[in-house]
Amino acid sequence: MDTEVHWHYGRTLAAGQMAEFKVWGELIRQSLGGLHVFLPLRDLGIDGVLHRLSDGAYIPVQVKARTELTPAGQVHITVTASSLLDDHALVVGVLVDGDRLGDMALVVDEATFRQLAIHDLVEGREYLTVAFEMHSGGTSRWLPFLVSRERLAERFGGLAGPGIVEEEDLASTHEDRGRLGFVGEMEIIRRLAESESLNTFRPFPDLETVEVLVRHTASRRFLGLQVKASGWDRKRLENRVYLRRSSFRPAPTTFVCVLGWNRDEERFQDDCLLIPSTEIEQFTRVEGPWLVLEFQPGSQHHRRLDVYRTQLQSFAQTVGSMLD
Repeated sequence: MDTEVHWHYGRTLAAGQMAEFKVWGELIRQSLGGLHVFLPLRDLGIDGVLHRLSDGAYIPVQVKARTELTPAGQVHITVTASSLLDDHALVVGVLVDGDRLGDMALVVDEATFRQLAIHDLVEGREYLTVAFEMHSGGTSRWLPFLVSRERLAERFGGLAGPGIVEEEDLASTHEDRGRLGFVGEMEIIRRLAESESLNTFRPFPDLETVEVLVRHTASRRFLGLQVKASGWDRKRLENRVYLRRSSFRPAPTTFVCVLGWNRDEERFQDDCLLIPSTEIEQFTRVEGPWLVLEFQPGSQHHRRLDVYRTQLQSFAQTVGSMLD
């Protein structure tokens, strides 16, 4: 039975989506988890962000795909000039060859893409076109930016090495924090969405310290958040937050956000903690595989944490000012 995939006209969006996930899959496979993928919750021109765990770098990426070669055997990729908004973001150009990627990929930063591409003006809109072949020979201007599919991760500095450490079973804490933790993450994402200057990304899968990634649309800077939510009521005031020691990677761009959930009123506290990951260990104790942070809402216990308190209502403004 013929199972060859043919991408007909009208299915270009589906082919492009498949190409993105094929690229993410290759990068994860080749780096053995050393490159972690974050996908946008709102499309502002970046298809994904790669977190290179070896040095903590964040790499914004746009994936551009075509489903067939030209009669001359080239891949032609055309984009609008207005879609290239970040000179340092990388464009990955690929051929979708049936159900797989072509043998070669183009990996080039947007500034170079704009400089070397052919410029055309059509009905007042500027278009940029590149053309490359499925081999590494020749004299094409794009030759220095071509890489074989099997060496794609190498182009991103993601050679196989230390990746994401597998997580321990959360049940060992004797607490079911799954639902409350998810609600806390959604609350922070909702707050961040109030700002036009911030774009949020989620990791797929969620395996590392950063659970919500924030990118400032003007400064292009990143801030990673691990969001923790802990419930309390009149009978049990103590809040307890668990951080996995094996997967916890402190970094200057990573913060731990702690939300308090009032069970009596079924709402979050008006303020939260925003603690630099590089400083949080001074407030925690070790409990087996966990770092444990304990505090009480409104108490003087851990009063040194007060410097990290921020109003939930102005959370987006606080994060925005940190990145601007």
